[in-house]
Amino acid sequence: MIFHIAYDGLMTIKRNYNLEVVVVTRNSVRHIGACVESIVAAGALPIIVDNGSTDDTLEIVRSLCRQARIIATGENLGYGRAMNLGFKETSSEFVILSNPDVVFLGDSIHRMVEFLRKNPEIGITGPQQMFPDRSWQRSYGELPGIWPGIKDALGITTLQSGIRRFLWPRRVDKKPKKVPYVDGGILLVRRQAFESVGGFDEQFFFYGDESDLCARLWNAKWSVVFCPWAQVVHARGADSIQVDSSDRFVRHMVNSQSKLARKYLAPDRARLYMRLQTVHFERLALTYSILKPFLGGASASRAKEKIRVFRTYSKVLREYLQTGSVALPN
Repeated sequence: MIFHIAYDGLMTIKRNYNLEVVVVTRNSVRHIGACVESIVAAGALPIIVDNGSTDDTLEIVRSLCRQARIIATGENLGYGRAMNLGFKETSSEFVILSNPDVVFLGDSIHRMVEFLRKNPEIGITGPQQMFPDRSWQRSYGELPGIWPGIKDALGITTLQSGIRRFLWPRRVDKKPKKVPYVDGGILLVRRQAFESVGGFDEQFFFYGDESDLCARLWNAKWSVVFCPWAQVVHARGADSIQVDSSDRFVRHMVNSQSKLARKYLAPDRARLYMRLQTVHFERLALTYSILKPFLGGASASRAKEKIRVFRTYSKVLREYLQTGSVALPN
């Protein structure tokens, strides 16, 4: 199917939109300052939903933007629930939903808004993400399924990502395209579309929530489209696995992944998909174990950490396959 998307080069960027950006924080002191500054620079209003921070996150927000709306939950509600809470405080036609470790570059927000304005069939879009060193970062992906699981297990998905990373800043993804889901680090949603599916499913504590949202939007006849014309910096994991060396993060990830698979696949196919994910992480751990002796310095340290994380994934996935559930920490 040929997908025609309206685009006129965006030579003139309008700046009179009523723009709101919902950001969910939890002990995000290292990154929230740059995030809020980039939102304010775009002429947008930050709406902060804080999931029980015990650091100076909110003090930094208040010092940078007195107009910012702050919702302090006093506890960790999870990502989807907190986002739904923040969304209720918005009124604009288009709303940005963002992690706190994101910096919006240049006219990225306005480019995405203009893109949705010109394409009313699109319910949600996401930009091209980059790491802080401006290297390529995955910005969309596939929903659970047997073929996606096989591609993960065989390393096809890893190879495809590697090619994009190697070629960057030359782009493989030069034009907007329909995708199964866009990465939840930064989402631009059309109010009508978001409300039509009831927002995020709050059964997902974190991870998997954006995949589920996009799947429900597809089912409701809205398009989900990746927009490479907008670029942002995303530290990715800066306020999760980077500050939690236990297996807590991985357990929540696997739990959400299994929940997503069970929601959209028949029981036998969901179980096969999770088996393929086990192979995927075991392959990654083996690959880095082989490469590690040939690396030095910081690269060797990063490889060691990756091996630990991948092995933890394999362990928790095997636990799930044996018991049918994931033991979550308090």
